[in-house]
Amino acid sequence: MRRPEAGAVLATLALASLRPGVPGAAPQCREPHYRWSQKTDTSLAALSPHPTSVTAILAGWAAPNIASRDRCAPRADRELQVFALTGWVRRVEKVKDDGDWHIELTEGAASPVDSCVVVEIPAPKYGSRYALARAALDSLLGGRKIRKGGALDQSALVRVTGTAFFDGQHRRGGRRGDETDGGHGRCNSSVRALWEIHPVYRVTPP
Repeated sequence: MRRPEAGAVLATLALASLRPGVPGAAPQCREPHYRWSQKTDTSLAALSPHPTSVTAILAGWAAPNIASRDRCAPRADRELQVFALTGWVRRVEKVKDDGDWHIELTEGAASPVDSCVVVEIPAPKYGSRYALARAALDSLLGGRKIRKGGALDQSALVRVTGTAFFDGQHRRGGRRGDETDGGHGRCNSSVRALWEIHPVYRVTPP
């Protein structure tokens, strides 16, 4: 009776270890977009917000060890807190592949446009609070025109409340892990600019 080849046995064992439900098997990541469950989650909406600013985020929030490889990374540490961020809206993009509204805030009305923090409001299908937040933003923008590319013809001061989120998808790898890949809107001043308020639960006057 022939003994099975050692290589075939090892291959069979490896395949078995990948089967769903096998203890010790790595969970499969099935998110439609990068960390999508975290981006649309409303479970933290009732927490009391901590006040913050664009300057505080860009100067003081250290980047966690999250990168593009972490497509299903759960929330941790600062991402489990809610913040109220006051800033000037400089850019609004309402048509994105994932359906989010992409909004860029700066500390001052005339601050350099690349010294910004991104905040994002998911589509209303993920929660009625997102529909209300979008409507409130439109109301605060009033008659301002959104130019090609999303830039406002006149900045608007608003307060957004939501959870902190680190968008490691736009972090370079390897030795350049302290840089962004340039695909995070105009907010590319440092890897700290990958901190967002996402999702935004509320938009109010300052």
